[in-house]
Amino acid sequence: MSPILLKRSMSILSNTTDSNSVAVAVSLGSSLPYLNRSPREIVLAAMESLRLISIEAEASSVYRSEPVDCPEGTGDFINAAMVLRLPSKTAASEFLAVLQGIEADYGRQRSAEQNQARTLDIDIISFGNQQLESSRLVLPHPRATQRRFVLAPLAEIYPEMVFPGQSETIAQLLALLPRTENVCLLA
Repeated sequence: MSPILLKRSMSILSNTTDSNSVAVAVSLGSSLPYLNRSPREIVLAAMESLRLISIEAEASSVYRSEPVDCPEGTGDFINAAMVLRLPSKTAASEFLAVLQGIEADYGRQRSAEQNQARTLDIDIISFGNQQLESSRLVLPHPRATQRRFVLAPLAEIYPEMVFPGQSETIAQLLALLPRTENVCLLA
């Protein structure tokens, strides 16, 4: 990572206790086209939507990953991550509702079955220093530390980030993962 990119991304997260804003990490993924948009185009458009609602945003490159824990025949996913700075008055549950609205804008249809192919999935990975467990939201995301398709994009933009309740940085967590997932950077 270039020193300029690292300095820029650290400025977003350097003060997660700032009384005026909170740093939020999100992961984006898509495996189905929607309205003549490819999964890559959907992820990039959703990233622009997130930039519009944040005070400041830093985005990773786009990655292709094999599906994890999905039904047989599910195509590859296009993934990315962002770190957003939001007004501190924003509640995690309110932000989740905003993300679900963005997902719906890109054709996301929720079903009772988990890990289905989808047009867009945006997960809150961490929300400031919050640790939360409710029926709708768990923070930090409970499987983020086990998913290369989440950690690789986040490590690109903020390798020193430490999730609440963890002692290892994103870069350290990524290095500890076995190479069972095929995640590759797209040009």
